[in-house]
Amino acid sequence: MAENNPKWDEYILWLATPEHERGTIANEEQWAKANGFADARTTRRWKKNPDFLERQMTLTKTLTAKVGAVAIFEDDESTINGEERDYRVVKSKLIESAKTGNLKAQELFMKIYGKTWVDEEQASRVSDFGNMDTEELVAKAALAVNVDILVKHLVELGYKVEAPTV
Repeated sequence: MAENNPKWDEYILWLATPEHERGTIANEEQWAKANGFADARTTRRWKKNPDFLERQMTLTKTLTAKVGAVAIFEDDESTINGEERDYRVVKSKLIESAKTGNLKAQELFMKIYGKTWVDEEQASRVSDFGNMDTEELVAKAALAVNVDILVKHLVELGYKVEAPTV
C-alpha cells in the first residue's frame, strides 16, 4: 500500500461522523475549503483511489470495534460471530443515518426492510380491528377467549360472574 495522505484520516473520520454532528462543516465542499482545498474535486478523487478506500475500510473497522460493539450489542458479545457483529453495526448505523434525515440511508433501509414493513402496515389498515378504539378491541378479544378462562381471571380479580340467562 502506498503512503497515506495525512488528510485522509481526518476526512475519513469526518465522513464517518453523522451529518447532524458535523457542526459548521456540513458537506464535502465545506470540508475541502476548510482544509485548504479549492473545492471537493480532491476528495472525490480520493474516493476513487484504491489506497484511500483501503485506508477507509481499515479505519472504519477500527472505529467500529472501538465504539460500535459497546453501544450496539446488549447480548453477550462472545456469542456473536464477526459477520453477525458487522451486520448489526452496519444496520444500526443505517438506521441512525435514516433517522437523522439521510435520504440515501432512508431509501436503502426501505429497499432492504421496507417490504415487510409496508406489508404489515397494509395489513393493519385493512384489518377488521383497525378502526376500533381500545375498549372495543379488548371486548372483542375477550369474546375470542375460552369462557372458562375468562371467568377464572375475572373471579381472580374480584368480579362476581354469573351464567347468562337464556
